[in-house]
Amino acid sequence: MSAYQPDPMDTIYAFCKARNYFGQSSTMIYRWLLTMACIDRYTSSTANARIRRFADPHIASCVVLIIAIIWMILPLHNWIFRMINESGCTWSPSLVATYNSALVVIFGFTVPTTVMITCAVLINNNLRHKRIRRQNIVSPIGENQANRLVRARDRQTLVMLYVEIIFYIIFTLPWTIFTVYYVLTVSVTHKTNDQIAIEGFLQFLTETLVYLYPTLSFYLYTLASHTFRQELVKIISAIIITNNQCYDRIRRIVPN
Repeated sequence: MSAYQPDPMDTIYAFCKARNYFGQSSTMIYRWLLTMACIDRYTSSTANARIRRFADPHIASCVVLIIAIIWMILPLHNWIFRMINESGCTWSPSLVATYNSALVVIFGFTVPTTVMITCAVLINNNLRHKRIRRQNIVSPIGENQANRLVRARDRQTLVMLYVEIIFYIIFTLPWTIFTVYYVLTVSVTHKTNDQIAIEGFLQFLTETLVYLYPTLSFYLYTLASHTFRQELVKIISAIIITNNQCYDRIRRIVPN
């Protein structure tokens, strides 16, 4: 629309503020829910009973609510300091752009990525220790089969987690880099039309990648995990069989 008509971001104050606020709020909520999910996986896999108690649905519900509230409050500066001028929908004063950039880089990329990688390493250690304990208690007759099943399940879990982290970094890092670049050049007023066009394209491209990542979880799990594909086929088959039974069933109405 903005290619052929005036861009609402540069002409409508409410749209300028709302789009940036809800975009930042929703992406931050998703990133931190993903981060908390990795922590939950770690607490579920640990042998420490005290830590394992945190892997509880009630605690998870409270964490989801707290994260949603926090990331609905922190991006409120978008409503206050987003203004429309000759450069478009920008920050005023420019110092707020530095604060926003720090917020995105630290809490949108650095901390979540560090936590997810740390959890992946800890989960790997937990699963290895669990496999060793399993080998000590499994009978010699069922040892090979039990170890094979455990190794397969652990491998699937780690592959799904590693794929998730790798693609998170791939899809989030470009937007983080562009955010830092935007802050460093926000005070430059003599940009050429080519520079403005290139920056606009890069902003659109990197922002699209950020919004694209949350839609890929199903496809990543399906491609990375054989167990996930098997369970998916079982669920779909069960739904189809149930529906067919409902349609094929003959219903008669008779008096009591």
